[in-house]
Formats: sequence, C-alpha cells, structure tokens
Amino acid sequence: MRPDRQQGFTLLEVIVAFTIAALGLALMYQGVAGGLAATAGAAKTEEAVSLARSHLAAIGHGEAIAQQESSGVDGDGFEWALHIRPLATRQLALSDSDRANDSKPTAAILFDIAVTESWNDGRHKRAVTLHTRRLDTRVTEGG
Repeated sequence: MRPDRQQGFTLLEVIVAFTIAALGLALMYQGVAGGLAATAGAAKTEEAVSLARSHLAAIGHGEAIAQQESSGVDGDGFEWALHIRPLATRQLALSDSDRANDSKPTAAILFDIAVTESWNDGRHKRAVTLHTRRLDTRVTEGG
C-alpha cells in the first residue's frame, strides 16, 4: 500500500450515504403517517357504529314503530338518517275470549329499519349503515 494515499470516504460516498438515509427516513415517516391516519379513520368508524346502534336501540321504546324517514345531527361532524318501512303485515288468530278483550293485539307488522351515520373524512364522505328488522303488534279496528 502506498503511504501517500488518504484513508476515509470520498465526498461522493458521503452524498450517496446521506441520500439513502434520507430516503429511508422519508419512507418510515410516510408509513407512520399512514398508520396514524388509518387509526384515526378506524376510530371514527367505530364511533359511527356506536352512534347508529344507539339510534337502533331507541326504536320501539316508548312509542309504536311506524313508517318514517328522519335525519339529524349527532355532533362531532356526524349526521344520521333513519328509514323505517313496513315489510309485511299478518293478522293474528285470536280466540273468542281474546276478542272480548280490546287490548289484545290483532295484527303483527314486520318493519325494515336502516340507520346511516355519515361524516366527512378530509376530502371524502364516509358512511356506515346498520340494518335490522323489528316486529311490532297492533290492535286494529274491528279486531
């Protein structure tokens, strides 16, 4: 080995090493930012499902289920829409003693219920819709 040759890295090697390190850090940052955005999106979706379940749970408590379309605001950027429609009605078979009692239900109605929670997630409109069916009984006229 010649004694006059310098030991160490050349400027070109240092620039290449810094470039590789910068690209690696940029990819790591992009991955972390994407993970945080996905976590925030999942939290919003979970909150929307919880809000929609609350709306479904309230249906039929305190008043009879009826065909309707309504909507409102839940706060924190969430909006809800409720759609209830009857699917089928069946007359109930009552005995003579049941007919004497006016408070016995004479018809059963199956309702299709859908609750949609929507929110804006940056540039996109997001929504979660939950569906269920509920049976309600009624006392009909002349039963």
